[in-house]
Amino acid sequence: MMFRKGQVSTEYLVILAVVLVVALVVVALVSGMSPLSSGVSASQSANYWAGVSPFAITAWKYNGTTLTMTIQNQAGQQVTLKSITSTGGANTFLTSMNATTYAVGQVGTVTATAATACSGTFDFANVVIAYDQGAISDLHQNGAKDMVGSCS
Repeated sequence: MMFRKGQVSTEYLVILAVVLVVALVVVALVSGMSPLSSGVSASQSANYWAGVSPFAITAWKYNGTTLTMTIQNQAGQQVTLKSITSTGGANTFLTSMNATTYAVGQVGTVTATAATACSGTFDFANVVIAYDQGAISDLHQNGAKDMVGSCS
């Protein structure tokens, strides 16, 4: 009789393990963390970049090798934008600009030059915004999500 109790316990543990593995796969697929997912969608990217601080990127347009971005200071104080760059993925961009100071809530336009011409869709990874805030210089805002979209 002891042998049967041990067998039932083992079967229970195997079934429990299978259920846990299936649950983990479902959670990974739903949350988009699986390698099977396609990455960040354009709407996820737009929502993320519109809500970050100190600089939000509220819109972008990519045509040819020119990327035009609408940015907004969402910090509680004046901030000086120095550059916006992307150094990851298949395409990169770099702004060539003079440092520009933005008041609280101020909106502006920044133009960057991409390494390659846009064709179809795009995905800029590792977006970094360099800025000064108050007496602190050389701060960096690192994007947690890529900037993605369709060429215009």
